[in-house]
Amino acid sequence: GVDTGIEKEDEFNARPSIRIVIPDNLKALLVDDWEYVTKNNQLVPLPAKGPVSTILDHYFEEEKPKRASASDIDVLEEVVAGIREYFEKSLSKILLYQFERQQYQMISSKWESGAEGYVNKGPCEVYGAEHLARLFASLPELIAQTGLSQQATQRLREELSKFSMWLSKHSDRYFSAKYDAPSKEYIDKAKGVNSQDAPGTATARLFEMDKQDKSD
Repeated sequence: GVDTGIEKEDEFNARPSIRIVIPDNLKALLVDDWEYVTKNNQLVPLPAKGPVSTILDHYFEEEKPKRASASDIDVLEEVVAGIREYFEKSLSKILLYQFERQQYQMISSKWESGAEGYVNKGPCEVYGAEHLARLFASLPELIAQTGLSQQATQRLREELSKFSMWLSKHSDRYFSAKYDAPSKEYIDKAKGVNSQDAPGTATARLFEMDKQDKSD
């Protein structure tokens, strides 16, 4: 037969699936976050009080002494660097609700132009725990596309689950207690662009995961 380069369905299904442990506390925070933004027309305060880069640095510092060997520390370094890279690449594509796009345009123009207070900054220095938690709801799908071996996938699952449990445990430290109420002008403009949520947002995936958990 002719090799079309299209992956056969059974080959796709044979890929190792990855189920990251997302504690109930983190799931509840994701649902609250979804309601604040999509139902209450509120915004996560930016720059975040604990940006993603700081969260990852804190995790690395706390986790490193628990690693027995140099190779374990290497794995930790790779995982933390990987989370950072995924976050930077995913933020504008899949981690924003429609209502937040205008906020993103305003704030990303600041780091792109090197405005005061935004020099050498990007997604990981401005956005925080809320959007990082949304990434974790999307990661199983993203990792399934990498073609990792079963063994590598299992190790990654353990590492990411460890991080998500740590983030849940320290949620008070990093998540915003109060969201911002934008101006009427912002709301009118955001609603005028498109009143629908962006398709396939992280929390939508989370609800799907919940259904899977209940059916397992």
